[in-house]
Amino acid sequence: MRVDTQRILQLARELIAANSENPPGREAEAARVLREHMEAHGISCRTIGSADRPNLVFSTHEEELGPLLFHGHLDTVPAGPEEQWNVDPFKGEVVGDRLYGRGACDMKGPLACLAETLLVYAQERNPIPLALLATADEESGCSGAEEVAQSGVLSGVRYGVCAEPTGLNVLVGEKGMLWTRIVATGKAAHASRPEEGVNAIELCIRALDVLTRQGYSYEPNELMGRPTISVGRIRGGIKINVVPDRCEAEIDMRLVAGQSTDSVLAEMRSRIVDAGLSDSVSVEYIHGKPAVITPCESPIVRVACDAVEAVTGRRPEPHAAPYGTDCSVLQPRLGIINVICGPGSIEQAHQPNEFIRIESLTRATQIYLRIASRIGELARTGIE
Repeated sequence: MRVDTQRILQLARELIAANSENPPGREAEAARVLREHMEAHGISCRTIGSADRPNLVFSTHEEELGPLLFHGHLDTVPAGPEEQWNVDPFKGEVVGDRLYGRGACDMKGPLACLAETLLVYAQERNPIPLALLATADEESGCSGAEEVAQSGVLSGVRYGVCAEPTGLNVLVGEKGMLWTRIVATGKAAHASRPEEGVNAIELCIRALDVLTRQGYSYEPNELMGRPTISVGRIRGGIKINVVPDRCEAEIDMRLVAGQSTDSVLAEMRSRIVDAGLSDSVSVEYIHGKPAVITPCESPIVRVACDAVEAVTGRRPEPHAAPYGTDCSVLQPRLGIINVICGPGSIEQAHQPNEFIRIESLTRATQIYLRIASRIGELARTGIE
């Protein structure tokens, strides 16, 4: 397996230089860099979505797909204030054994590994097709993955490997997410005569107590852990001496097995009714994604763990991610059974001075090639 570390590093640097901060969402330049790199080496590409925010599907066998899909995203979170960085966040600087820049680990570096995987796999003339998906808008809701799912182009793909930074551990699932907005409506009055009004902030506080004081039912799962609830934002009132007539709060909930966005949302609204607040408080849906879990006995888990052990010398202990990925779309919508395994640390993601160790890029590519080879063997023999 001849992995070209310099080729990986050069592509990663070019991808970092192609600013794809989201918001505002401008993946076109990063998509162009990746597409031109792949097509220059004979790898075909299909584009799904708009020209400004494209999703790319690459295959080693023209447009033919096999049982395995590698996937990652083109967008990054914003770099933030430049004064917080010791390097230019969009230059892709190499300092010692590290590559720095926005997206170095989340996930321009991992994307470069996936690209190299397809190039080497194609050079080895493997008979089973191998595909790579690069999505837009993963950081703000996975709408790119939704577009790809709706397109039907991934029909027949059985397994997926998401290259989010895991320190080359193997994750077999992720918590879901439910974002809601609590809207309390009162009546304005002069603060010197509060009895003539209805204080919306007080209503909202009562509603938040009802909604967050107790948890919501779930199925215990050792890999996924417990669900979480966090009030992330609250705003209300126009002036200190005015009884507020409106207050809004936003709640972030991370869901686990046994919970769905619909069931938790229904329970939240039921609690508001039971508390006698339904005439003045509403629960609005903002965004949600389901929790996903891959059984540890699945072939993709076994193969991924074997590959990591062969390359690193350690056997990973599968667990679930507390954060979300495109797996939350590809797994429930298309039935693609996923693991999450990538170079770099999630602790570096979304931080100033984000970096990834160059050695991990090489190791990740070697791991991906082993996974692709083994899944291909299983596909040829029909033995799992």
